[in-house]
Amino acid sequence: MKRKSRQLPHARKAAYMIGGSVLLALVAPTAAPAFAADNITATEVSATVSQDSVRAAATLTSSTPITAQRAGICARDEAQGDVDFPAQMNEVISSSPTTFTGTATFAPGRYTYWACVQVGESWIDVSAPKSFTVADTAPTPTPTPTPAPTPASASASDTNPSGIAMPTGNLPGWKQIFTEEFTTPLARGSFPGAYSDQWLSYDGFPNTYKNGDYDQEIISAQDGNLDISMKTVDGRPLVAAPVPLVNGQWGGQTYGRYSVRMKADPVVGYGTAFLLWPDSENWNDGEIDFPEGHLDGSVKAFNHCPENPMRNCLAVPTSTTYAEWHTYTIDWTPDKLSFLVDGTVVGSTTSNIPSKPLHWVLQGETPGSPSPTSSGHLLIDWVTMYSYAP
Repeated sequence: MKRKSRQLPHARKAAYMIGGSVLLALVAPTAAPAFAADNITATEVSATVSQDSVRAAATLTSSTPITAQRAGICARDEAQGDVDFPAQMNEVISSSPTTFTGTATFAPGRYTYWACVQVGESWIDVSAPKSFTVADTAPTPTPTPTPAPTPASASASDTNPSGIAMPTGNLPGWKQIFTEEFTTPLARGSFPGAYSDQWLSYDGFPNTYKNGDYDQEIISAQDGNLDISMKTVDGRPLVAAPVPLVNGQWGGQTYGRYSVRMKADPVVGYGTAFLLWPDSENWNDGEIDFPEGHLDGSVKAFNHCPENPMRNCLAVPTSTTYAEWHTYTIDWTPDKLSFLVDGTVVGSTTSNIPSKPLHWVLQGETPGSPSPTSSGHLLIDWVTMYSYAP
């Protein structure tokens, strides 16, 4: 595809899953043979909660053998957000009972779950919904004073508009390799301009959902923020995906710490999927997403399974919304992957950790269907990046 800026790898592959739901497929699925949904039954459907880790299980049988593209346990949070357990792929279900299990980390709250399978393009709910509750066992952190959010057009300090300063200098185990505070004003339509040594952006091609386009002309810098003005122009919703350049070079690293301080208007139909994406463009090398979600909803985090990225090996729903300033951090080491909001860990895992170079993309998206009149701003106060230095 022709782009106005230097060449970039594509955004996410066409086959992509959020919280367990496949949005688009790389290859059209082969039509499955006819079958009766009531041939499949589930027994021993259960969920065992251990702090924030939940292990769910279900035993499935089918009077007529079928091959399920995915089989396991579906789950929803209290807002009906999709937080399915990792599924098993291409499984034959027959009259011989087969037990399917999945383990995932959940934020405090109440969840519903049930056994489910995908056969061809059809999803089948095999059992009645049950529920489990994850208790809030963590000590209540002392809240950091944060000023009330201000409209994007309001004046603010050019050096600290969000009320929290950007961290500078190395941290234990981390070497700081990139900082940006957006203190140089930049008119909308001229990005990257003064920031070309440190930034580029996806530009001039459809986003993941194909119902909107990446357009760097909606980016500006004002009042100490990077301002992304999401809106519809000529019938197409526009989003942006800025990419930081370390030492002026495109490309990622293996392991790192990534922090962004941001907020956004609750614009219906728009969202974010800030992600670490493989330098190789091979999705099997892994994908890490945070913050991800609809701008009028809550933030989630995901770790896609290396070598099987259509599965989420970790899905973390949170109660955090985009409406106020928050600092979102990914800590990625060989032994642990953690997601933090304002310095507090909201989810982590020690398994299925990517081990290939990934690069950071601050990706806007249109996960809904934006109205032509929907518009609003995503503001980024600062970003910083570290390399792993044990």
